[in-house]
Amino acid sequence: MQYPFSCLPITFGAIEKTLSPARLARYLPAALGDKHLALRLYIWNARLCEAMYLPMQFAEVAARNAIQIPVGKRFKDKWYENPKFINLLPPRKKDELADTVTKERGKRGGALNQDHIISSLPFGFWVSLMTSSYDKQLWMHGVQMAFPGAAAHEDRESIYNRLDLMRRFRNDIAHHVAIFDQSPQKEFQNVLHITKLVCAETHWLSAETARVGRVINERPAV
Repeated sequence: MQYPFSCLPITFGAIEKTLSPARLARYLPAALGDKHLALRLYIWNARLCEAMYLPMQFAEVAARNAIQIPVGKRFKDKWYENPKFINLLPPRKKDELADTVTKERGKRGGALNQDHIISSLPFGFWVSLMTSSYDKQLWMHGVQMAFPGAAAHEDRESIYNRLDLMRRFRNDIAHHVAIFDQSPQKEFQNVLHITKLVCAETHWLSAETARVGRVINERPAV
């Protein structure tokens, strides 16, 4: 779908005011100054962000659960209450963990378990556990326990770089940033690869259900 509409001037003016001229101006260079095409590009960019959501969800959930494996192995099921784990964290991450535990305990009471904490902690918390600060505590024996699909050349640092790239791309999407000219196909392949690091079958499902390539090919033209 090429979104081939064109608004009346009064309609376009109202839309531009609502979204802000500055926001739509981001698309004007790609639209060669055509404001109506810029609006169509804006909508297409939103559709592209929408298409990224499902494969990114697969990758993020897979990565969270994978990183928890060495955490749980070393610090047991209630790692989120274990002082030995908590004391490894910098102050900001300690606060994130404490806030999450307090919130989830308020909702779950005595039924609270690690699954609630894993899903509720910010993705950045999990990505931070892949930094060199945790080499000795979590990654001394390599990444295979958490990421069985990793090739021989893929180590903790390379996987961290992939996860952080996805984290930043994910944040751009969440803040409605233009991603259409940020190599979305490359970002999509990174997302798929992260899932593949954890599980080949889930990678297949993610690739099979994704609409990213189709939406990329629907870029509006003059």
